[in-house]
Amino acid sequence: MNNPTLKTHFKTSHLLALLVALLVLAPGGLQAKKKEPLEKYRAQAMSLDRGAAKNLDIVIYEWTTPEERQALLDTFVEGGSQGLYNALGRERQKGTLKLPQSPAYDLQYAWQFEHEGRRRIVLASDRPTGFLELVRNTRSTDYNVSLVILDLDPETGKGAGSVTGGAELSIDRETGRLEVRFAGTQPARLTKVRPR
Repeated sequence: MNNPTLKTHFKTSHLLALLVALLVLAPGGLQAKKKEPLEKYRAQAMSLDRGAAKNLDIVIYEWTTPEERQALLDTFVEGGSQGLYNALGRERQKGTLKLPQSPAYDLQYAWQFEHEGRRRIVLASDRPTGFLELVRNTRSTDYNVSLVILDLDPETGKGAGSVTGGAELSIDRETGRLEVRFAGTQPARLTKVRPR
């Protein structure tokens, strides 16, 4: 190996291979760090239209910050349901929803507060229909935000709730209240909500 160019190439290629090996093997290298769930729940999703019940797994990785929440509310006031849908699509993952033998659907909004002595968790996704299509076999792209509301006992974490696979949200200009229109069907009821 008397050729200086060949020596330089040989050293460079070895250096690059070593660097790649270190990055891949080092903790948190090129592989994305796996998020640890803050909270996990399992519930029975009961379609009021069809009477079908399926287990629904809910995982929360992080909570929406007050700043993120305010930005989403401002967007909703200015752009309505479509504006909120677009904004949710730009938010990072806060959690997931999953039915058995189906892909997990990302949640982009996770907020909690006290409501009538119970802990209320509100989750939202920009998936317009997704997971409830599996339960109900319906589809509508006009209703573009999915909502999950959990009402939990603050001591045990058990409770009930509802899930809407597609909703169009608006604000009543006279009362200032949030109005929810559904994609032709009522929300599914969540029963037997419990921590996992």
